[in-house]
Amino acid sequence: MKVKKYVGDTIQDTIFKVKADLGSDAIILNTRKYKKGGFLGLKIFGEKKVEVLAALEDDNSDVSNEKTLEEIDKLKNMLNNMERERKKEGSYEENLSPEIADIYNNLLEQGVKENIAQELIEDLKDDNEEINIDQLKNNIKSAIGNPAPINRGQSLKIIAFIGPTGVGKTTTIAKLAAKFALQEELEVGMVTADTYRIAAVQQLETYSDIMNIPLEVVYSEKELKEVINGKFEDFDLIFLDTAGSSWTDKMQLGRLKNFTDKDLVTETHLLISLNTKTEDINKILDNFSTLEPDKIILTKVDEASKYGDIINLRNKYNLPYSYITYGQDVPDDIVEADTNKLFEYLLGDNYE
Repeated sequence: MKVKKYVGDTIQDTIFKVKADLGSDAIILNTRKYKKGGFLGLKIFGEKKVEVLAALEDDNSDVSNEKTLEEIDKLKNMLNNMERERKKEGSYEENLSPEIADIYNNLLEQGVKENIAQELIEDLKDDNEEINIDQLKNNIKSAIGNPAPINRGQSLKIIAFIGPTGVGKTTTIAKLAAKFALQEELEVGMVTADTYRIAAVQQLETYSDIMNIPLEVVYSEKELKEVINGKFEDFDLIFLDTAGSSWTDKMQLGRLKNFTDKDLVTETHLLISLNTKTEDINKILDNFSTLEPDKIILTKVDEASKYGDIINLRNKYNLPYSYITYGQDVPDDIVEADTNKLFEYLLGDNYE
């Protein structure tokens, strides 16, 4: 039996090399991805490669097919054992205790970036040779940060809500309006500048009628000022719904700037759907950062498959979380972004 190793940039590229050399009868024994080289010896900066081990039975071999299959199985088992040992050797978790390594691997599985997960551990090594679970848990919670919900003060507060189309701004505003008006018995008004979508206005009108919370529709910054200084002047809170915008539409984002001016609104909350891909979330935040958001609301938490971006976003943008939403029910399915709650989403209740 002929056994050869092939290396390429992608799995498709490497398999093509196998077939070109050994033909379509080649048997794939093992595949693995690894990083080659790297800056200052750090493999996280290395070049990604794919390695394929393939075999081809010799036509002149007098070994039976059954024996050949047994030989292949033994070879595969040997390769799997070698791979497991290889991963242990030189891996970051090699020098961690089993408990800390378990948390580290869970963070990676949840989508926390490798360098961030390692920083959470390395930060503790400065003061301690050995790290215990409680120290790491507390450091993760510090990285998540304390919740920053709307804090009702003595004066009128105007809260603007921004975010990409479909992120759940209108429903979130209705939930918060119900919380402050019905549960805390404050004077709350709703304003929508989302005049591009008739459905959005109609949706807020329906909530307004059901909850008996006044709603105004504005088409310009001037009209918004008139509502704030007129009908809603003596109110405690005003919630401003803005038009959903594609994070690639610079012109639309520019128009939203008029409704998030710091002289006009008290706080701006950027809504991010946690079921969005990490790279898209980063692009959304990069583009919406021109509107200078103060806080982040995480929406559709119940639809997310991974929760690593809870850590990734805080690490990169340092904006506090105000609320999380996990369903469509109004006024339910929204809570303050409690640190322990977010920690539980990230690592489950096994570490509480």
